[in-house]
Amino acid sequence: MSQKKLQSEIDRLLKKVSEGVETFEYIFAKINHTNNNNQKDKYEQDLKKEIKKLQRLRDQIKTWLASNDIKDKRALLENRKLIESQMERFKQIEKEMKTKAYSREGLMQKERLDPKDKEKADACEFVTNAVDELSRQIETVEFEIEQLEGSASKRGSSKKAAERVERLDEMNRLNERRKFHINRLELILRLLENDQLEADSVNDLKEAIQYYVDCNQEPDFEEDEGLYDDLNLEEEELLYAIRTTDEFHPKSESDTEDNQEEEQQQQPEKEEIKPSLNSTNARSVKEEIDTKPKAETPSKPSTSQPRATTPTTATSTSSSVETPTSSSTPKPASKPEVVSAWVEPPKIVNSSKKAKAKEPAKLPAALTDLAPSFESARNRQHDLHYTNQMLDASLQHVPDLIDSEMPKIYQPKNPFNTPTYYPQQPLAIFDNPMLYEKFDIDTLFFIFYYQPGTYQQYLAARELKKQSWRFHKKYSTWFQRHEEPKTITEDYEQGIYIYFDYENAWCQRKKNDFRFEYRYLEDS
Repeated sequence: MSQKKLQSEIDRLLKKVSEGVETFEYIFAKINHTNNNNQKDKYEQDLKKEIKKLQRLRDQIKTWLASNDIKDKRALLENRKLIESQMERFKQIEKEMKTKAYSREGLMQKERLDPKDKEKADACEFVTNAVDELSRQIETVEFEIEQLEGSASKRGSSKKAAERVERLDEMNRLNERRKFHINRLELILRLLENDQLEADSVNDLKEAIQYYVDCNQEPDFEEDEGLYDDLNLEEEELLYAIRTTDEFHPKSESDTEDNQEEEQQQQPEKEEIKPSLNSTNARSVKEEIDTKPKAETPSKPSTSQPRATTPTTATSTSSSVETPTSSSTPKPASKPEVVSAWVEPPKIVNSSKKAKAKEPAKLPAALTDLAPSFESARNRQHDLHYTNQMLDASLQHVPDLIDSEMPKIYQPKNPFNTPTYYPQQPLAIFDNPMLYEKFDIDTLFFIFYYQPGTYQQYLAARELKKQSWRFHKKYSTWFQRHEEPKTITEDYEQGIYIYFDYENAWCQRKKNDFRFEYRYLEDS
């Protein structure tokens, strides 16, 4: 073949390569931008056709590279590398398409998100990391505070003591600021998750927030007091106050006095009811209550009636309960009145507390769904003993790393009774891909044909492909080129091949002038 004719054929082939790569890029972009599974399957088939064309062109390029007739082979090498890079991309997309949605690999894959969801997820992750870092800083500083307070008991100069106190005040102040930022960031995170705040607004403050997280411990650091002003969090101030009231603010004196009054008032009530419960005259109590005239039962006061009628109710109730416990000697009437004096204050306190509790909390519209759970959490009475029991029970069933894996139960296809000291499961070493590189060809063929549908068959097939064997789907036979094909077209190649005869002789045979059609080629 003349040099001029050879060069024209090379130019035509390189033109086909550029057109094929351009078509491949176009289809590849379509696969990445569509979310329809049917469309993806269609595009994958188109992509497979294009990659097969490129593979055939690569084979022709390899033939020319091996020839000595061509002096300048740089263009051929570049196009060969370009085709091989597209082949790697196709293998990756084919692997993703073959992965089942609910398989182990599919669940372990990172979920594909659209740009908006990804931006929101990144913003939430950034805020969460900032909160974690500030919490870690608070724990570190609190440990230093404990050390300084412990060393305060040791004797030292007054100057050192003053410096220690100043240092403690400064550390406490910085911790309070960190807690403030943590609450602001938690509020931002809640708004992000509820789609009440755009991720772009948080991204605009990323640098400022990151600067505070990284540099707030430096001595010359200047804090930006209006860091969160652009987010317009004024509507969420009520929720922020609710969150911080219980967590960071101490109880007021009025709350403490109310608690003390309730404890003092509940104690006499318990003492007064206890004798009536321990009395042996239970039947007489019932008879006494049943025979009481209805006139003695106080009527429910109307809304216009003043609160002064409450002692009367308490007096009649306490006297009716205490009368059966006494002896036959009548008691003075002043005794029940003294008891009623103990009952009166809680009625007034409880009524005021109920009135406060009935006041509706003015929450923003985005956070109204949190109000019932928050109120129930505040009013819930925690049983410490029950909590400890549940904690002990949960610690006995802590999930382990192995719980996330699927159970690997080996079920032999041909079970046979063997002694117990024989291995009951295949050795784990046979799952190691490195082992298959050391096997000879006969062993690989044996594993492929006699271990169907197993991971070992896959590893054997992969190793055979590494050794230039090709699997023919029509004949279920492995072929290998004995020499370069005499004819190469878009649909087939023809030449001398070596194949493995697994049905008759279990040996390798030579096949002359064999046509290998590409549609039967297993290239996955």
